[in-house]
Amino acid sequence: MRNPKVLLSALLVVVAPRILPAQLPTITPERQAAVMEMGRLLNEPARFVLQHRTDLALSDAQVSSLEQLAAALRDSSAARMARSIRDAQKLGAAKGLSQSMEWSGPIDEGAIRAAMRKQSEKQAELMIASARDRRLVAAVLTAEQRAKLPQLQLAEMTKAARTGSR
Repeated sequence: MRNPKVLLSALLVVVAPRILPAQLPTITPERQAAVMEMGRLLNEPARFVLQHRTDLALSDAQVSSLEQLAAALRDSSAARMARSIRDAQKLGAAKGLSQSMEWSGPIDEGAIRAAMRKQSEKQAELMIASARDRRLVAAVLTAEQRAKLPQLQLAEMTKAARTGSR
C-alpha cells in the first residue's frame, strides 16, 4: 500500500488550483471600487437617502431639507476627514507606532499602547459623528421611511460586493 499522506498531497497539488479559483470570489478593481464607493456613500447618509428618494417616496419638502443637510454634513465631514488625516500623520510619526514596525531593538509597550489608545479615541469620535449624522438625516424621515433604510443599505452593499456595480 502506498503512503496515503503522499497520495493526498499529490492530489491536492493537482486538484487545488482547479478548485480554489471557482470557490474564492474574485476581487476585481471594479468590485473593489464599488465597495469603497458604497462605504463612502454610507458615510454620507443624506446623499444615500437622496439617492433613494423614489424608493422612500420622499416629499418635496423632505428633499429640500435633505439637500440642505447634505451640504452642511459634507462640509463637516470634509473638516473631520482633514482632521483625521492630520491626526493619522501625527500618530504615524509617534514613537510607539513607528517603533512597533522595527525589526530590532527594545519594545516600548507603553508608547505603543498610548499610540493605539489615541488612535482608538479618534476612531470613536468619527463613529460618534457618523451616528449623529445618521440621526439628523433620520429625523427628516417618517417612521415608515426609516424602517426601509436597513433593507436599502443591505441591498446596496450586497449589490456592490457581488457585481462590482451600484
